[in-house]
Amino acid sequence: MSRRQLAYISAAITMAIGLMGLLNPALTVRVLGLEVVEPRGFSQARGTFGGLYLALGAMILWAVNARTVGPTFLRAAAVMVGATALGRLASILIDGAVTPLNLLFFAVETAVAVVALLASLGIREPRPTTPSDR
Repeated sequence: MSRRQLAYISAAITMAIGLMGLLNPALTVRVLGLEVVEPRGFSQARGTFGGLYLALGAMILWAVNARTVGPTFLRAAAVMVGATALGRLASILIDGAVTPLNLLFFAVETAVAVVALLASLGIREPRPTTPSDR
């Protein structure tokens, strides 16, 4: 499987999480073990777990196909998802939040970050054309 294909899979996973957060915030907060005490909590779930993850997945998808700035944006996406994984790891270590679901999310976030980073290394910047290339 190529790095580009792996990046597409990473984008799809990230966007699927985003769609779940946007379209079904009640399920999202339940899966995450959160409690919503007023409608503002659903707004937060839609924004953070919906909109943000959809945008991040779209950024990965766009960056894979961008000719000039793709690697830079893939690295940026890798840093953002990696930061999420590091925050989750901190909670596992500091808060003792060691649950199968938390470990699964950590593994998925780490995999998405690594794949986006690897994909950024595999995408070549186009060389400027010179008159001798024609």
